[in-house]
Amino acid sequence: MSTVEEMIEAARATTTRFIRLSALEDPMTKFMLDYWTAKKGDRLMPAPTDMNLADFARHASKIFMIQVDHEPFDLSFRLVGEEVISNFGFNPKGRSLLSLDRELPGLGTLLHEFYKWMVSVRRPVGAGGTQDLVDKSYNNYEAIYLPLSQDGERVDRILAATIYYQNATSVNQRTVTTLPRFSSGVS
Repeated sequence: MSTVEEMIEAARATTTRFIRLSALEDPMTKFMLDYWTAKKGDRLMPAPTDMNLADFARHASKIFMIQVDHEPFDLSFRLVGEEVISNFGFNPKGRSLLSLDRELPGLGTLLHEFYKWMVSVRRPVGAGGTQDLVDKSYNNYEAIYLPLSQDGERVDRILAATIYYQNATSVNQRTVTTLPRFSSGVS
Protein backbone atom coordinates (compact mmCIF):
# COMPACT_ATOMS: atom_id res chain seq x y z
CA MET A 1 0.00 0.00 0.00
CA SER A 2 1.29 3.42 -0.92
CA THR A 3 1.53 6.23 1.56
CA VAL A 4 -0.86 9.16 1.16
CA GLU A 5 2.06 11.28 0.00
CA GLU A 6 2.96 8.70 -2.68
CA MET A 7 -0.66 8.55 -3.84
CA ILE A 8 -0.88 12.35 -4.04
CA GLU A 9 2.38 12.52 -6.00
CA ALA A 10 1.32 9.74 -8.38
CA ALA A 11 -2.03 11.49 -8.93
CA ARG A 12 -0.22 14.76 -9.68
CA ALA A 13 -2.31 16.45 -6.97
CA THR A 14 0.61 18.54 -5.89
CA THR A 15 -0.94 20.80 -3.26
CA THR A 16 -4.26 19.20 -2.39
CA ARG A 17 -5.49 20.29 1.03
CA PHE A 18 -8.67 20.37 3.06
CA ILE A 19 -10.46 23.71 3.26
CA ARG A 20 -12.66 24.70 6.18
CA LEU A 21 -16.23 24.98 4.93
CA SER A 22 -16.36 28.56 6.23
CA ALA A 23 -13.25 29.35 4.13
CA LEU A 24 -14.67 28.28 0.76
CA GLU A 25 -14.18 31.19 -1.64
CA ASP A 26 -15.91 30.36 -4.90
CA PRO A 27 -19.61 31.30 -5.13
CA MET A 28 -20.40 27.94 -6.77
CA THR A 29 -18.93 25.80 -3.98
CA LYS A 30 -20.55 28.02 -1.35
CA PHE A 31 -23.88 27.80 -3.17
CA MET A 32 -23.71 23.97 -3.31
CA LEU A 33 -22.91 23.79 0.41
CA ASP A 34 -25.80 26.15 1.25
CA TYR A 35 -28.13 24.14 -1.00
CA TRP A 36 -27.09 20.84 0.66
CA THR A 37 -27.55 22.39 4.13
CA ALA A 38 -31.04 23.68 3.27
CA LYS A 39 -32.05 20.26 1.88
CA LYS A 40 -30.77 18.31 4.87
CA GLY A 41 -32.73 20.33 7.44
CA ASP A 42 -32.30 18.71 10.85
CA ARG A 43 -31.11 15.39 9.38
CA LEU A 44 -27.49 14.26 9.23
CA MET A 45 -27.57 14.53 5.41
CA PRO A 46 -30.17 14.86 2.66
CA ALA A 47 -31.39 12.02 0.46
CA PRO A 48 -30.39 11.82 -3.20
CA THR A 49 -34.04 12.49 -4.09
CA ASP A 50 -33.87 15.80 -2.18
CA MET A 51 -31.36 17.12 -4.71
CA ASN A 52 -33.17 18.69 -7.67
CA LEU A 53 -30.76 19.16 -10.59
CA ALA A 54 -32.94 21.98 -11.93
CA ASP A 55 -31.98 24.02 -8.84
CA PHE A 56 -28.29 23.93 -9.76
CA ALA A 57 -28.40 23.16 -13.49
CA ARG A 58 -26.13 26.09 -14.32
CA HIS A 59 -23.37 24.24 -12.43
CA ALA A 60 -24.07 20.80 -13.96
CA SER A 61 -20.90 20.81 -16.06
CA LYS A 62 -18.81 21.10 -12.87
CA ILE A 63 -20.60 18.35 -10.94
CA PHE A 64 -20.15 14.63 -10.57
CA MET A 65 -21.83 12.06 -8.36
CA ILE A 66 -20.23 8.99 -6.83
CA GLN A 67 -22.37 5.89 -6.28
CA VAL A 68 -21.52 4.10 -3.03
CA ASP A 69 -22.25 0.36 -3.02
CA HIS A 70 -21.80 -1.32 0.35
CA GLU A 71 -22.02 -5.07 -0.28
CA PRO A 72 -19.45 -5.48 -1.67
CA PHE A 73 -17.99 -2.03 -1.11
CA ASP A 74 -17.38 -0.17 -4.36
CA LEU A 75 -17.33 3.43 -5.56
CA SER A 76 -18.26 4.37 -9.11
CA PHE A 77 -19.13 7.44 -11.16
CA ARG A 78 -22.90 7.80 -11.52
CA LEU A 79 -23.11 11.28 -13.08
CA VAL A 80 -20.30 13.32 -14.67
CA GLY A 81 -20.45 16.90 -15.97
CA GLU A 82 -18.76 18.10 -19.15
CA GLU A 83 -16.02 20.15 -17.43
CA VAL A 84 -15.18 17.18 -15.22
CA ILE A 85 -14.90 14.97 -18.33
CA SER A 86 -12.68 17.59 -19.98
CA ASN A 87 -10.35 17.70 -16.97
CA PHE A 88 -10.08 13.91 -16.84
CA GLY A 89 -9.62 13.66 -20.60
CA PHE A 90 -12.26 10.89 -20.84
CA ASN A 91 -15.75 10.11 -19.55
CA PRO A 92 -15.58 7.96 -16.40
CA LYS A 93 -19.39 7.55 -16.06
CA GLY A 94 -20.27 4.06 -14.88
CA ARG A 95 -16.68 3.19 -14.02
CA SER A 96 -15.18 2.25 -10.68
CA LEU A 97 -12.93 4.92 -9.20
CA LEU A 98 -10.08 2.41 -8.97
CA SER A 99 -10.26 1.88 -12.75
CA LEU A 100 -9.02 5.47 -13.28
CA ASP A 101 -5.52 4.26 -12.44
CA ARG A 102 -5.29 2.86 -16.01
CA GLU A 103 -5.42 6.33 -17.58
CA LEU A 104 -4.28 8.49 -14.66
CA PRO A 105 -1.94 6.38 -12.50
CA GLY A 106 -2.54 6.89 -8.80
CA LEU A 107 -5.60 9.11 -9.14
CA GLY A 108 -8.14 6.28 -8.92
CA THR A 109 -6.55 4.91 -5.76
CA LEU A 110 -6.33 8.38 -4.21
CA LEU A 111 -9.98 9.16 -5.00
CA HIS A 112 -11.13 5.73 -3.81
CA GLU A 113 -9.42 6.19 -0.45
CA PHE A 114 -10.72 9.76 -0.09
CA TYR A 115 -14.35 8.81 -0.83
CA LYS A 116 -14.10 5.72 1.36
CA TRP A 117 -13.07 8.05 4.19
CA MET A 118 -15.97 10.40 3.32
CA VAL A 119 -18.40 7.49 3.67
CA SER A 120 -17.17 7.01 7.23
CA VAL A 121 -17.24 10.70 8.30
CA ARG A 122 -20.69 11.44 6.76
CA ARG A 123 -20.22 15.21 6.50
CA PRO A 124 -19.37 17.77 3.79
CA VAL A 125 -15.71 18.30 3.00
CA GLY A 126 -14.02 21.19 1.20
CA ALA A 127 -10.75 20.78 -0.66
CA GLY A 128 -8.52 22.75 -2.99
CA GLY A 129 -5.07 23.12 -4.39
CA THR A 130 -3.46 22.33 -7.71
CA GLN A 131 -3.69 19.27 -9.89
CA ASP A 132 -2.14 18.53 -13.27
CA LEU A 133 -4.77 16.65 -15.27
CA VAL A 134 -4.44 15.85 -18.97
CA ASP A 135 -1.21 17.87 -19.14
CA LYS A 136 -3.07 21.21 -19.06
CA SER A 137 -0.35 22.55 -16.80
CA TYR A 138 -1.25 23.03 -13.18
CA ASN A 139 -4.90 23.73 -12.49
CA ASN A 140 -5.98 25.40 -9.29
CA TYR A 141 -9.27 24.11 -7.99
CA GLU A 142 -11.77 24.40 -5.18
CA ALA A 143 -14.24 21.61 -4.46
CA ILE A 144 -17.06 20.68 -2.14
CA TYR A 145 -17.98 17.04 -1.48
CA LEU A 146 -21.49 16.42 -0.13
CA PRO A 147 -22.70 13.06 1.25
CA LEU A 148 -26.24 11.86 0.51
CA SER A 149 -28.21 9.09 2.21
CA GLN A 150 -31.44 7.23 1.44
CA ASP A 151 -31.96 6.21 5.07
CA GLY A 152 -30.41 9.28 6.71
CA GLU A 153 -27.52 7.30 8.22
CA ARG A 154 -25.53 5.40 5.59
CA VAL A 155 -23.90 7.33 2.71
CA ASP A 156 -25.25 6.06 -0.63
CA ARG A 157 -23.92 8.80 -2.90
CA ILE A 158 -21.51 11.71 -2.80
CA LEU A 159 -22.23 14.82 -4.84
CA ALA A 160 -19.11 16.78 -5.78
CA ALA A 161 -18.81 20.24 -7.32
CA THR A 162 -15.40 21.41 -8.52
CA ILE A 163 -14.32 24.70 -10.03
CA TYR A 164 -11.02 24.66 -11.95
CA TYR A 165 -8.89 27.71 -12.67
CA GLN A 166 -6.43 26.94 -15.46
CA ASN A 167 -2.89 28.04 -14.68
CA ALA A 168 -1.83 29.85 -11.53
CA THR A 169 -2.45 33.27 -13.09
CA SER A 170 -6.18 32.54 -13.39
CA VAL A 171 -6.77 31.77 -9.71
CA ASN A 172 -8.81 34.96 -9.20
CA GLN A 173 -11.41 34.00 -11.81
CA ARG A 174 -14.59 32.97 -10.01
CA THR A 175 -18.00 31.76 -11.08
CA VAL A 176 -20.98 34.07 -10.69
CA THR A 177 -23.87 32.58 -8.77
CA THR A 178 -27.19 33.73 -7.42
CA LEU A 179 -29.29 31.62 -5.10
CA PRO A 180 -32.49 30.26 -6.66
CA ARG A 181 -35.51 29.29 -4.66
CA PHE A 182 -35.10 25.72 -3.44
CA SER A 183 -37.84 23.42 -4.68
CA SER A 184 -38.61 19.91 -3.58
CA GLY A 185 -36.49 17.19 -5.17
CA VAL A 186 -37.66 14.55 -7.58
CA SER A 187 -36.04 11.19 -8.17
